[in-house]
Amino acid sequence: MSNDTILLRANLMGGMNEYIKEIGDEEIYDLWVQVFPDECDEETLMEIAEDDEIWLCVVNRFAACLKIVKLI
Repeated sequence: MSNDTILLRANLMGGMNEYIKEIGDEEIYDLWVQVFPDECDEETLMEIAEDDEIWLCVVNRFAACLKIVKLI
């Protein structure tokens, strides 16, 4: 995987995290931080972005959180 792809994934996750925080729902946030570290730094973002399995887990959890938001 290229460095550009890893960086793009890391940036996407950073955006996902900010979106979840902006929702302001504690239950959704608690669900999110089960797979995405609370107070994640850039180094951790890059490590997650490099691992396909963890990356997909984060993306799937984000999708699940969005489905919950739609029901609220």
